[in-house]
Amino acid sequence: MKGYADYLIILSPPEDVCEQIEKYKQQSSEIIGHYDTMHSKAHISIKPMPRRKPYMAEPELAGLKANIKLLPPVTLIIDGFDFFNHGEEYRTVYAKIQSSAFTMQWFKALKKSLNIKDYLVPHITIARNIHKDDFDKLWPHLRKIKWVQDFEVNKLTILHREALNTFAHWDVLMEIPFEARHLANEPLPKATSAKSTTGNYSASQQIKLF
Repeated sequence: MKGYADYLIILSPPEDVCEQIEKYKQQSSEIIGHYDTMHSKAHISIKPMPRRKPYMAEPELAGLKANIKLLPPVTLIIDGFDFFNHGEEYRTVYAKIQSSAFTMQWFKALKKSLNIKDYLVPHITIARNIHKDDFDKLWPHLRKIKWVQDFEVNKLTILHREALNTFAHWDVLMEIPFEARHLANEPLPKATSAKSTTGNYSASQQIKLF
């Protein structure tokens, strides 16, 4: 890859969660019409790294492996939907990740490993940056849905694509497994279960996030 590249660090949910997110995206498009992120692959964004020189960025990213491997896999729970405000005109609707003392500590450790200082709200986007008029049509539908599902994340995924190329797609640069049995100075967490209310739907295999 020549020139500049964009990088994106994410957590990838399992395929059944991706399929369910795709279902809700399809339902959303039936309510508000086409929107920019309706075909994007489900993911939890952790850190964007836009317009970096590969010869500088990729050794830096490879150097993260040792610290990332010291984290354990984590069980996350989707618990309904919520939204962000972008000023007065735009909203982002997302599947909400339930917060607990353990997940807060886990994400804190992940941020430290990646040298992230910004506030992080783990979430899976359904409709990104839509106008409030569309939001007012969509939100009454999604807010009524009771979706609770747990899933395990056992690796960190780093994507890359050619920068400044409208047609560039994200490719997987590397995947780093979480190999520890528990967080440092913390006991091994008990498994948390949640009732799944999902169905079976087909999902796109294309890695397209935006």
